[in-house]
Amino acid sequence: MNYKKGIIPLLLMFFLSVTITETFSQNNNLLRRLPRGGGGGGSSDSIAHRTGLEDSITINFRYLDSSRMRKFDSSILDFTQRFPVPSDHYHLGNIGNATHSMVYSKLMRAGWDNGFHAYDSYILNDYDTRFYNTTRPYTEIQYQFGSRYEQMLGALHTQNILPNWNASFQYRMINSTGFYQNQNTSHNNYRFGSWFQSKNKRYQNFIVVVGNKLLSGENGGIKDEAYLDSAAYKERSTIPTRLGGNTAANRNLFSSDIGTGTKYTTASFLMRQQYDFIGNKDSIVTDSSVIPLFYPRLRGEYTINYRTYNYRFTDPAPGQSVEFYNQKYGILIDSTVHNYYLQDYWNELLNDFSIYQFPDAKNSQQFVKLGATMQLLTGKFDSGTVKSKNHNFFVHGEYRNRTRNQKWDVEAFGNFYV
Repeated sequence: MNYKKGIIPLLLMFFLSVTITETFSQNNNLLRRLPRGGGGGGSSDSIAHRTGLEDSITINFRYLDSSRMRKFDSSILDFTQRFPVPSDHYHLGNIGNATHSMVYSKLMRAGWDNGFHAYDSYILNDYDTRFYNTTRPYTEIQYQFGSRYEQMLGALHTQNILPNWNASFQYRMINSTGFYQNQNTSHNNYRFGSWFQSKNKRYQNFIVVVGNKLLSGENGGIKDEAYLDSAAYKERSTIPTRLGGNTAANRNLFSSDIGTGTKYTTASFLMRQQYDFIGNKDSIVTDSSVIPLFYPRLRGEYTINYRTYNYRFTDPAPGQSVEFYNQKYGILIDSTVHNYYLQDYWNELLNDFSIYQFPDAKNSQQFVKLGATMQLLTGKFDSGTVKSKNHNFFVHGEYRNRTRNQKWDVEAFGNFYV
């Protein structure tokens, strides 16, 4: 009887030991199935080992007329790199108004020119478009806020849609009410760029779409400097001005109504295609891929560029400024006229075909370029009653050499109009 009582506890201890061992074995197998730190792809464990490169980006860019890849300049030594008005320019006291350089600089471009450059600092162009190549999507946002409701907003986004195709979009808005009457500004700019390369590196396609809408009030200056010392005009926006009449200042940040002033609207569409007819093939072989390379010797290029320029000045109440127009510009205006309007509207179409020859296959920065361009111009003036149609044909040549040791550069360019 005592023997049976001793067997029962032993059996209970045996079954308990088996149960604990089985439970531990199951838990141990479960732990083995958990992802380990530094494991292979597909692991979403938050404690996985990080190499430090997960959030990094490699990005560079080039310009339309240069094949040299460049890096971002992230220094803050020159604030005007982030500001539209250059450091050697001055404006009429309000961001967005006309600017002028304090250093003489000649317009180094032959041929036709529209002649309106007072607002060039605020215009986005097609020739200085950046074409990017990036490993990850990149976005840059800029916002500045100043006195008198001055604000500037900028945004840039670029990403590689395919390894050999990049697209970018840029937007900028400048809005400021100014200190005086009829001084408010409202500018909007946008620019789209696309850069495509074939897989064998022999074909390239560039597309640029640019639009600018600039609105700037014009007041002709205050009527009398004595107003600046008068306590009655402590609020500068109430001082009478020569143009625009006694219009109350508009303090709406997003208003585009300028009343009396200048309205510039420009647009550009450009497409450039390049194909390398003759060259040397090469490749870079890595453990996981083969990167094709191509060193051109003879290249063909076709460029089509369509641009519009619409420059307008309007004064809805010219009768209050008849004397000013006569004294300053020699313009006689009937005091009964309800609206004074001037316009220059141009359409420009360029078709260019060029040939490149590269003396050194390993140096794409050295080449000789020969080409011919056909230019068609159509102009409308005033309210469209005066029209002008013109055309130009010219041949051009260029030699450029940037040595591989980057110690000296040579660049020569010329046009000959036929």
